[in-house]
Amino acid sequence: MMNARVCIAVTLASMASLPAMAADPTPAPTPTRPLVGDDAVWAAPADFDAKLHAACDKTAGEKLGECLLREMRKAGASPAAVAFAQSIDSQGYLRTFRETGRVDVAYVEYPFRANQNQLCFLVNGQPPRIDVDDLSRLDRASLERNAEYAAIVRNHPNAAIFPAARVGSRVPIANRMTNGGQRFVVTYHLRDGCHACALVGEVLVGFEFDVEGRFRETSVLRVRPRYP
Repeated sequence: MMNARVCIAVTLASMASLPAMAADPTPAPTPTRPLVGDDAVWAAPADFDAKLHAACDKTAGEKLGECLLREMRKAGASPAAVAFAQSIDSQGYLRTFRETGRVDVAYVEYPFRANQNQLCFLVNGQPPRIDVDDLSRLDRASLERNAEYAAIVRNHPNAAIFPAARVGSRVPIANRMTNGGQRFVVTYHLRDGCHACALVGEVLVGFEFDVEGRFRETSVLRVRPRYP
């Protein structure tokens, strides 16, 4: 019995003399870099558009995008600027970035388009990029229930939605919501049938994101008539 007790005591003493095993702490999360930031902005030289069209206008399809990237590099665009262009299928480049919170605003130039060369994206949320002129995101049912919209359409049956200006530091308006999320107020034009037709109204739409930057919904905030 004594020998057993001595054995146990020696074992415990040996265990106590071992160095304590350090706990494996959970590593601190690495701060995530925004998908889009100031480093991707490119101020194109004044003669870039002329050189771009001279070099690329005879190309088509995927070759057109390759031509844009090649001309951007020749004109001194940074790797981050080129990478952003590649992320939008090599059809344009980031000309201005506006930090507004969890979700930010990117103003993009699409030099090959005949109309609407300047676009506006909501970036760095979930999904990573939303084109505010992707009309599939609009709540059409809510719009059609709007009395002001119905009145405009009665007077102008061909009325259609087109983008408003997508430039300027206050376009779109960025608001912080009481729940910690964000709302971006985007203006659209109602024109009497075509891009160059008379302006007959405006539609204000809210793009809403939760506190984590997840896109939730759009909502029709206001419709108002405009007179040519």
